[in-house]
Amino acid sequence: MKALMLRYFILIVAIFIVLTAGCAQQEPISVKMSRVVAAENLKLKEDLRQRDWEIKSLKGVQQQRVDDLEKTISEYKEQIRTWQEESRRNLRKQVEDVVDNVIARNSILQKEIEALKEENKRLQKELDEQKKESTSPDEL
Repeated sequence: MKALMLRYFILIVAIFIVLTAGCAQQEPISVKMSRVVAAENLKLKEDLRQRDWEIKSLKGVQQQRVDDLEKTISEYKEQIRTWQEESRRNLRKQVEDVVDNVIARNSILQKEIEALKEENKRLQKELDEQKKESTSPDEL
C-alpha cells in the first residue's frame, strides 16, 4: 500500500506540475505594449542613424560640389583678369601705333609744308621779278 500511495502521490504531483506549467501567468497588456514600443524605438533609432549618415554623406558631396564651383569661379575670374590686362595692353599698343603713325605723318606733312612755303616764296620772287621786268621795259 505504501507503494500504491507513493505512486498516487507521484501522479498527483506530476499532474499538478503539468497543470501549473501550462497555466503560466500571462503578461499584462502594458508590458506587451512596452516591449512593442521599445522594439519600435530601436528600429526608429537605427533609421535615424541611417538618415544622419545619409545627411552627412550628402553634405560632404554638396560641400565638394560647392568647393569645385568656387574653384571654377576663381579660375574664371583669374582668366577674365588676364583677358582684361591683355586687352588693355593690346589697346594701348594700338593707340601707341596710331599716335606714332599720326606723329610720323605729321612730321612728313610739316616737311612738305615747309617745302611748299619755300617753293611759294621762290615762285613769289620769280613773279615779282617778272613783274619788274615786264614793267621795266614798258617804261623805257
